Amino acid sequence: MTQETLSTAAAIGTFIVIAATALAAVVQLRHLRAQNQLTGLLTVLARVEDPQFNEWVDAAREVIKTRMPDPAYRRAISDGTFDRKENPWLNLANSYDWVGSLVKHKLIPEESLLDVYSFRVTQAWDIIEGIVPLVRGRAGAAVWENFEYLVVRARQWNAQHPLGTYPKGVPRCKIDITWPEVA
Repeated sequence: MTQETLSTAAAIGTFIVIAATALAAVVQLRHLRAQNQLTGLLTVLARVEDPQFNEWVDAAREVIKTRMPDPAYRRAISDGTFDRKENPWLNLANSYDWVGSLVKHKLIPEESLLDVYSFRVTQAWDIIEGIVPLVRGRAGAAVWENFEYLVVRARQWNAQHPLGTYPKGVPRCKIDITWPEVA
């Protein structure tokens, strides 16, 4: 073998090693991204399932139902003088805004989140929807825009999957829901 042949073979070998290393790095980065997304999703799911979060939902529904008819309360929301400790709708909206930001920036997988929580997202928006214009009137349209984005995506998800996402071809369980008082 000539010196040129050995040099060419070494260059080709070096190229193959570098290409294989780059390919392995890309695969590792994809796995790392998937792992980070899964960790983020699990964090969000744990937060939404936290009993405190469910208390915010129930309390927000009650506060809005009982206090929104009062003009003084609506004025306090409009001018930002409401008591933040006694308004669970604020925690609810801010939490879903945080989740919406994670989804929008693809830090958690949208499909996985909406498969489980599209109904809860839209339900939470329905609870706070009457407050949104009051808060935005003072603070601007950017308030809870990530929550709004998440709601729009959840509504689209629900429209695309009106019967859910149960896999085709997999048998369903037979469910007998005969209750004595209904029968």
